[in-house]
Amino acid sequence: MGPRSQRLLLQIVTPLITVGAAAYLTHRVPGLQNRSALFLFLAAVICSTRLGGWASGLFATILSVVVTTYFLSHSFRIQSADIFPLGIFLFIALAILSLHAARGRSDMALRASEQRLLLALDTAHMGVWDYNLLTRKFWWSKTLEVIYGRTSGDFPPTYGRFFGFIHFDDQPMFNRAITRTIDEGTDYEVDHRIILPDQSIRWVNTRGRVFFNQDSRAERIVGVATDITAKKKAERSPQMSHDDADESRLTTVG
Repeated sequence: MGPRSQRLLLQIVTPLITVGAAAYLTHRVPGLQNRSALFLFLAAVICSTRLGGWASGLFATILSVVVTTYFLSHSFRIQSADIFPLGIFLFIALAILSLHAARGRSDMALRASEQRLLLALDTAHMGVWDYNLLTRKFWWSKTLEVIYGRTSGDFPPTYGRFFGFIHFDDQPMFNRAITRTIDEGTDYEVDHRIILPDQSIRWVNTRGRVFFNQDSRAERIVGVATDITAKKKAERSPQMSHDDADESRLTTVG
């Protein structure tokens, strides 16, 4: 059975189980064989919507109206006295379905936005980290793990340990840049070295900015890291060639 068939089965079975459970309780508990039973069926609609989605919730709503009509009038004909409570039930149920649909669209849009961002970061070979100065929560992108040569399992969960990956000689410079951007509110950019798990060195360009809350208090600081190791090697190559040439001339003269 494929994922689509499983999804369809879930959308059908879930309302049958939840509405069936509500009907069973209504039938077994004499005190529920009135309009108060609508709360049980409303719970069934909520459960069906959460578990099976919008279509499942709609199916549960239809089943609930049919079953509650029978319990209220002992037939499948809606009595005039039951129109108002059933109308309220339908209004609430449809409101739940509408909110779920809106949330679903919002989640889909968010996932699409995250996918586009991750694609852009991966294409540009960039990684992002976000440190909340107030809650001390530290977030990073998957692409940052690649730059730092690590995986999710061994990437540091705190900013302090993340800071420890920076080369010891570059830590004061990095810390000054971060402190200045917090104090002055200006963006920062710094080239620094990081230490990989095999103790090799990689050059990284980190730039970012600080974000303030409504009280003008520094709340978050964000960094965007780019691997510039190849650039640094290219910059050093002409200098090394020049030094070799000077050394060769000195040897010849000697």
